Amino acid sequence: MELALPEGDPAVLDAAFQGVLLREAEVSTAIGDGLAVPHGRTEAVTGIRMAAGIVEGVEDYAAPDGVAVRACFLVLTPESGAGVHLKVLGRLARLMRDDALRSALMRASSAVEFAAVLARAEAA
Repeated sequence: MELALPEGDPAVLDAAFQGVLLREAEVSTAIGDGLAVPHGRTEAVTGIRMAAGIVEGVEDYAAPDGVAVRACFLVLTPESGAGVHLKVLGRLARLMRDDALRSALMRASSAVEFAAVLARAEAA
C-alpha cells in the first residue's frame, strides 16, 4: 500500500487496504500463472494509484491454478472512477496475456528491471 500511497497517513493507508480487502473477499484477484491484480475502489484516493512488483513469501495467495503469486499489480481508484478502473484492469489483462512479458517480469531481479520490462511492453 505504501508504494502506491507513499504520502499516505495511516488512516488513508488503512482505508485503501480495506477497499482492496472488500474486493478480495468477493473473489481472489490472483489470476493464474503467478500473477495477481489486487484492486479496489476507495474514497481514500482522488485518482488512479498503482504499484507493481515481485512478491515473495505470500504462501496463502495462490490462484485457482495453484501457482503462488509472484508478480503483483495493485490498482486503487476513487469510488467515482468505475470506468477508469475497468480500463486499467483491462489494459493489465491484455499485457499479462503475453507469455514473454510474464516471463520477463518473473525474472526481474530489481524494481528497476521490473519497471523497464513494463516500459518496453507499453512502448511496443
